[in-house]
Amino acid sequence: MRALWPTLALDPEETLLSYADRLSMLHTGRGMERLLKDYGIHREHFVSGRPDAVAALAEATGHALEDVGRAAIRVSRWGGEFRGEDCSKSFLSPQAKRYCPACLEEDGDYTDWRFRLVWGFRHVQRCDRHGLWLAPASRGTATNLRVALNDVTPATPARADPASPEYLPWLDNRLQGRTAQETPWMAGQTLEQVLAASEMIGGILQHGHDVPLTKLSPAKTEEATDIGFSIYKEGRTAIEEALDTIRQSSQASAVQAGPLAYYGKLFDWLDRRGNAIEPGPIRDILRDHIVKHSAVEPGTKVLGVEIKERHWHTLQSLSDTVGIERRRLARLLKSLGELPSDATETESGTMVFDAVTTLPLVEAFGTAIPLRDLPVYLGGTRSQLEVLYRNGTVQPLIPRKKRGSVRKVVFARAHLDDLLGQIARLPEMAASTPGDLHPLSYASQRGAGRFEVLFAACLAGNIPAFRHPRKTGIGSITVNVGELLAAKAAN
Repeated sequence: MRALWPTLALDPEETLLSYADRLSMLHTGRGMERLLKDYGIHREHFVSGRPDAVAALAEATGHALEDVGRAAIRVSRWGGEFRGEDCSKSFLSPQAKRYCPACLEEDGDYTDWRFRLVWGFRHVQRCDRHGLWLAPASRGTATNLRVALNDVTPATPARADPASPEYLPWLDNRLQGRTAQETPWMAGQTLEQVLAASEMIGGILQHGHDVPLTKLSPAKTEEATDIGFSIYKEGRTAIEEALDTIRQSSQASAVQAGPLAYYGKLFDWLDRRGNAIEPGPIRDILRDHIVKHSAVEPGTKVLGVEIKERHWHTLQSLSDTVGIERRRLARLLKSLGELPSDATETESGTMVFDAVTTLPLVEAFGTAIPLRDLPVYLGGTRSQLEVLYRNGTVQPLIPRKKRGSVRKVVFARAHLDDLLGQIARLPEMAASTPGDLHPLSYASQRGAGRFEVLFAACLAGNIPAFRHPRKTGIGSITVNVGELLAAKAAN
């Protein structure tokens, strides 16, 4: 193929379609179609950015294929591609729909007007260089500004708000390949993943859960994206805090309210509209946030992933699981401190409970030992257990100072079994065991020390203690009374 001469230098800020039209005007005095026809390049393939057509123009101009390819925007029925990144049609377009009047004035003659790559991004609403809002072209479907303006004089420049959005320098650095300062979090995501998620987060925070993002004015679109970008660039923790705010600001109150009610358009986008183009880590972050704060049933699919374990219970699901009637369970949870004492039935129904802590607590209550049965269960006397209860050695399931603790004092079996296990680990007393061995109660009566003090010392291993083989629990503990009395007298 005969290379064009003279040729035009590639402008790294210009789209390939705009460059091809300027080149054709230089050589033929006519639009891009004439040049493509002369070199046998299929127009539709070139306009859609197909690699074979892009390569043909690179050969015709003598430019490196890599440099030419960086200016091309691939479009297809399902979406598009730009520099190896998948993107949606609405995110980046090669059509010359908007422009900066000041930039065109600097370009000079209309045959030299260049459509900048950055103007094709939906989230770019201004020319950051001149501080002007981008103006709409009269023919927004054209591939170059010469045709897009259709001989219309460029619009009068409209001054943009003084504060330039933070995401524009970031986008420019990406387009120019200046990525050395990017964090691994940002560097691992595509342009659309960052900007689309930023717009969603900022839009909901600024305009509510049902924000019509595509209908916002250019200024509001820019504002929403900038607010979201300031959060998104900080990473997962900052995003989770934003999701907390979004969830808390939701008007959802029904117990059956789902993620759509709590997260609005963000969930809708990721659940139904973010599947054609991979949305990036925002989907996993939102899923984790939903599971962390909502009573998701095991087996439920959330944003494409089946949830295997339950993390939260509603009052009803907890009632179904433990087999306790809902109203009675609510009273129990109030006594356990898991529900506010003044919560109404409606309020109780909208709350969720940590499955890891609440379920075992409720189950423990169902098998708990009442205070009156404590002596039999632990193998001690009533007076001994009352002393251990008062000094906190045996802990009631409902803390003593909480509502309901006095009316129904019960103890978790696991807690009591732990005490019995400590006693069972004492060495067994044998007939040959030397010493003046007697039960703890006898040692206390003889003046060796208060019962509760001796009991704690035995379990802690601070004094030698043995376990009588024919007894269980507290009553099985024996100590050398003579040694204890002698040690006390020496002190």
